[in-house]
Amino acid sequence: MPLTYRVAHQQEINNILRTWPFPLYFSKPVMNHMVHFLDGVMTRGFSGTLTDIHRESCHSQDRRTLSHFLTHGKWNEQHLMRI
Repeated sequence: MPLTYRVAHQQEINNILRTWPFPLYFSKPVMNHMVHFLDGVMTRGFSGTLTDIHRESCHSQDRRTLSHFLTHGKWNEQHLMRI
């Protein structure tokens, strides 16, 4: 498994996510994708594209990995709203 580049503010995002019950429901790779996704979305100049998210989040893997996470992941929106 490739090493993931993580900067200080990504560690802060990770710490915040761990205070919620997300780690009980999601695996470590999914949590890692969530950190990079949130980091990219919160970046100044974000225009709503996956390319922006990938570029700004310093994600070490190919952009298609994040795309696969979003399009092929099993999402239960009602469950997420209850968390």
